[in-house]
Amino acid sequence: MRAMRPTLKHSKYYVTRAASALVTVTFGAASIFLFSGCEEEEEAAAGAAPKYLYVASGACYSGNGITSFTNATSSNLVYRLNLSTGTKERTIADYFASPASTGDSPIAVVSENSSSLLVLVENTTTVGLRRIERVPKVGSSTRTTYSGNITALSAQVRAMTLLPDGYLLVSKSTAIEKMKDGSNRLLKGANPWVSLSTPASSCTTSATLLSSMARLNNGAIVFGHAAASNARIGVVDPLGYALAGDCKSALSAPAATSFPTAMVYDGTNRKLIVAYAGSTTAADINTIYSYDVDETTSALSNPQELYDSSLFGSTYNYLLFGVSSMTLDTTNGAIYIATAVSTATTVANYKIERLKYAPSQIGSNNPAVLTWEKTFYDFGSDTKCISSMTIAD
Repeated sequence: MRAMRPTLKHSKYYVTRAASALVTVTFGAASIFLFSGCEEEEEAAAGAAPKYLYVASGACYSGNGITSFTNATSSNLVYRLNLSTGTKERTIADYFASPASTGDSPIAVVSENSSSLLVLVENTTTVGLRRIERVPKVGSSTRTTYSGNITALSAQVRAMTLLPDGYLLVSKSTAIEKMKDGSNRLLKGANPWVSLSTPASSCTTSATLLSSMARLNNGAIVFGHAAASNARIGVVDPLGYALAGDCKSALSAPAATSFPTAMVYDGTNRKLIVAYAGSTTAADINTIYSYDVDETTSALSNPQELYDSSLFGSTYNYLLFGVSSMTLDTTNGAIYIATAVSTATTVANYKIERLKYAPSQIGSNNPAVLTWEKTFYDFGSDTKCISSMTIAD
């Protein structure tokens, strides 16, 4: 039980605590002493900082054949949502407003530390303005350039992952760069860290649209490649790609016209979760799959279909179509998925769904692996479209 608190709305009062649970409440010059056999309400304990879902609503990829928003028509915002309620707490950066440049669009967002985000900015109007920015989490019009290495950012950028050594993996249409603040860029020979044009291997049938990435516990780099009749996922050595043996594993997409758009890695259960998208609701096109990961060999195996939009209304009571981004909440066992609001191939808008994730059901009851909890954040003027999400303090 707790001592009763005064509720005089217009009186200024101060509350202090003593170890003996004696509470002094002061109203002007008068004092009242309240005793309680129970502790007063605990003051906010120093502990883990609250978590948020950080969202970038820039130009995104939802699979070949699906028309989404462009740099000019996306919301082009970075904001954060309360992880418990889904309410929007603040806008952190607006790439339609100063100091942004015409054509800027936030493509990916990662948490650098407790005070700042790193935002990957695409610019199709002036490609020389592609960059990575450091943005305060509290929101500010003052943003600094983390890296403007236009050699590394020489093609349309797609995704970004922060590594434990402080470097970033940045995927672009044709390669994956490893880079740090300033102009620091690590090469593999004379090539980007992962350049899938040569040498030939099961990873390198082509490299035209590296849509998504993840990192395994052993440091290996997982990529999604989207191209007609050549959609696949693959795993590359942590030290980059220079030899055919640096390709550790590769698997084709469920269908020739389904394209990997987003992925997350469940490192506790060694499961890679991949979203595929395409322009129809036919079987095997708009799907979610899981793969077992052998972290000794980095091999992918045992594909399991966890969701298929062709079964919406029968097996599944929620629609996922044209998924553009995913992130995994390992603490609460949930996956946040950004999806188009309908099956229209020209997307009208996106929303964020929260799904309960039960990895123990994989392979035995696949429809029970992902169960819909709620629409975490509904569509609006700030969800055109969802290019990236991350959970951080």
